[in-house]
Amino acid sequence: MDDKKRLYWTLGALLVGLFLSSLDQTIVSTALPTIVQRIGGLEHISWVFTAYMLTSTSVMPIAGKLSDMYGRKRFYMTGLLLFLIGSLLCGMSQSMTELILFRGLQGIGGGMMAANTFALLFALMPVGKVARVQSLFMSVLAMSSILGPTIGSFITSQWEWRWNFFINAPLGIAALLIIGIAMQDKKPTSSVRLKVDYTGAALLITTTISVLLALKMGGINYAWSSWPIIGLFGVGVAALTAFLLVERRAAEPILPLGMFRNRTVAGTAGVTFVQGVMMFGALLYIPLFVQGSLGGSVVDAGNAMTPMMAAVMAGATLASFLMRVLTWRACALLSMALAGTGLLIVTNLPLDASKWTIRSDMALIGIGIGIMMPIAQMAITTAVDDRYRGVANSTVTFFRNVGGVFGSALMAAIVNHHLNTSSISNTNVNKDILADAIHLGFWFLAASAIVGIIIASFMGRARYVNKLHSPRSEAVSSIK
Repeated sequence: MDDKKRLYWTLGALLVGLFLSSLDQTIVSTALPTIVQRIGGLEHISWVFTAYMLTSTSVMPIAGKLSDMYGRKRFYMTGLLLFLIGSLLCGMSQSMTELILFRGLQGIGGGMMAANTFALLFALMPVGKVARVQSLFMSVLAMSSILGPTIGSFITSQWEWRWNFFINAPLGIAALLIIGIAMQDKKPTSSVRLKVDYTGAALLITTTISVLLALKMGGINYAWSSWPIIGLFGVGVAALTAFLLVERRAAEPILPLGMFRNRTVAGTAGVTFVQGVMMFGALLYIPLFVQGSLGGSVVDAGNAMTPMMAAVMAGATLASFLMRVLTWRACALLSMALAGTGLLIVTNLPLDASKWTIRSDMALIGIGIGIMMPIAQMAITTAVDDRYRGVANSTVTFFRNVGGVFGSALMAAIVNHHLNTSSISNTNVNKDILADAIHLGFWFLAASAIVGIIIASFMGRARYVNKLHSPRSEAVSSIK
């Protein structure tokens, strides 16, 4: 097999892996009522999502760093294998406890894949050609979010809920075999035995899980002022403090803090965090606004979200052009400005707003969010040394996920506080009060966009440099 065919087969397999891991986060949503009917566990249903989110997010930076040290292929393939094993075990679950545990295993695999997918793109291709292919990957990422609930609904109604997990097996196994055969792994370039920063890894996992659990459970399972939530935040702060001290002295830190001295890296990480706040907040509360305040149906809520996700794909495609003519700072500012304007419009949407007004606004938000997706990956990757590509790429998804959990938790607190402090007397007032509560939540999202603009303004003047050939291919050599 020549190098060009190796490249095409490998890219195709990576696309399949990205589609499956992303689809898995949404395909289960429509199947959950049926799953509860079959195996019970209604009181633990939220943990089906939480388990995946916790494990996938916490493992990303660690998997990214280890792949920098020992090669990306083995960690990507291990992640895909764990994801497939977790999928099969989820499909065979006989109780909600088993399903939650196996979803955690799936999350570990998905996190390892996410940490290496875009780093592999830069290893496979010259930098000058990555932008277009990266936009395709981002489009697949957005498309999976659109198709997930529809595919899940079809499978659950026509077959059996377990096939929402079993469906990963045939495509995943094919991708695993293709990568195993077609991709040439990077060989270690140093004879020095590298020491894994186990302490830093453990502290990073502790920090991530503690803080994310507190954000997910606060105001829902426990009051924000309760000891379990305060305790989780306390553990998170203590672990973070210890982590920062350990990383400053580690010979090979699991998260090299020095790379955040680069204005592009630090600014991109901050803007990506804000992007997660805005994206997750909009995805959670626009459907509620359409159904609860505007009186729309479930179909109307879905139709309102489709333009947003389609616009994310359009924004990702547009970014491949923008990065060639604008600095990273200008691209980030444009992203925050467009998404922020769309969020600001939501704060004033009346109860008689037309469907097309809502869809147009969702498209505006989606374009803004979509622009930043490939920009973040490209900006961070080109700003760091090759030996940090894995951990740098993984921080993009890491910060986006953490921002999403933080934003959705804070927005839920704002909305719920307004609802709890308002008197509800009849149906019409209910809609008004719910609309006011969601408007307040979107004021928070719009304010977050302003924070993103401020962060982006400090990113400096670095920009995309079109290099026809990368200095060294890590996975497939001599790609023409």
